[in-house]
Amino acid sequence: MQVGAFEVVEPLPALERPTVVLALQPWIDVGSVGTMALAFLEEAWGAQHLAQLSRPGLFYDFTRYRPNLYRRGDRREVSVPNTFVRYCHAQERDWLLVHALEPHSHGEDYVESLVELMARVGAGRYCLIGSYYGPVPHTRPLVVTGSATEPALLERMRRAGVRESRYEGPTTILTLATEQARGRGIEALSLLVQVPAYAQLERDYRGLVELLQALERVLEVELPLQRLWQEAERQYASLDEQVRRDPRLRGWVEDLERAYDQEAASQGAPEPPPLSPELERLLEDIERRWEGPSPPEPGP
Repeated sequence: MQVGAFEVVEPLPALERPTVVLALQPWIDVGSVGTMALAFLEEAWGAQHLAQLSRPGLFYDFTRYRPNLYRRGDRREVSVPNTFVRYCHAQERDWLLVHALEPHSHGEDYVESLVELMARVGAGRYCLIGSYYGPVPHTRPLVVTGSATEPALLERMRRAGVRESRYEGPTTILTLATEQARGRGIEALSLLVQVPAYAQLERDYRGLVELLQALERVLEVELPLQRLWQEAERQYASLDEQVRRDPRLRGWVEDLERAYDQEAASQGAPEPPPLSPELERLLEDIERRWEGPSPPEPGP
């Protein structure tokens, strides 16, 4: 069954106003936080394959997202980069979980097909999740920012401790999905966690846990996070040791702590103290250079 550019399983499962949770690679997936969060939900909730792009080469440059050659028994097989959609019933409601790769071409068609699929299954809510590098120290609670199309949902996010995003600048073509979803009667929101830029972790478990906690509070679900918390504490304890051994890194962290604490205490009144010029250059360089790795492919 074809829905826009997506090949969908038949018969189409009967879903009641599912919530769509989408993680986007590589644009807002530093530390693989969004990808890991979606994989966690899929495993916890027993998600099943629903759809994928029928011709992913229309949207992706395979010299940038490389196909993967692997063996299955005596056979050699190729996994082609794609956007994968899974569905499940959990927490007394239906869900669509979307591993999205940012398109290199025909972005408008990609977005229209994605929103058409949401509308076809009767989605009631669309939530973009992810992570980006920010001026936050690993010694403090990470900052989750977000936005929402509905005032009531935005107020719920504020009560959950999510800061309203004021970002202006370069973005992804999937930003169009928010407005198109709203035009179809689907409320939309985003939840993005800031992770420490100086850490450069391939898998940031603290970012993962704090994003999932925000998801719990905003979408009103319960998730088993104890094991992830243990991994996050182990990982950031290792960061503590690196900071202890490196005077320059220790100075950066102290700068970030002062700025973080003053901003929290002032509740946005006076400006926080400036960061050191060296740390400012580091953060700017990371923001300028980071494009993300060629993403691993989740199978259907």
